[in-house]
Amino acid sequence: MLAITNINNEEREVYTCPEGKSAYIFLDIFCTGSNNVADVTIKINDVTYFSNLVDIFISAKLSLTAGDVIKVSSSSTLNIFVHGMEV
Repeated sequence: MLAITNINNEEREVYTCPEGKSAYIFLDIFCTGSNNVADVTIKINDVTYFSNLVDIFISAKLSLTAGDVIKVSSSSTLNIFVHGMEV
């Protein structure tokens, strides 16, 4: 597991690819707020990668290079898991 965090009505940096490495990761997001539905936005280097209503769960498979930053925001409560490998 590369990172575990939760957010509640905020935007938060959830993972940064280390300098000198690449990363192949899964970003798993579980909606735990009211009715398990949330408006979720995923950004990579402040560019919106995904923004939509999510019902319970979403998973994104991402290929990152050194210094890439993933941020997640929502107006609800989310549990976020980042797993994969850094090479």
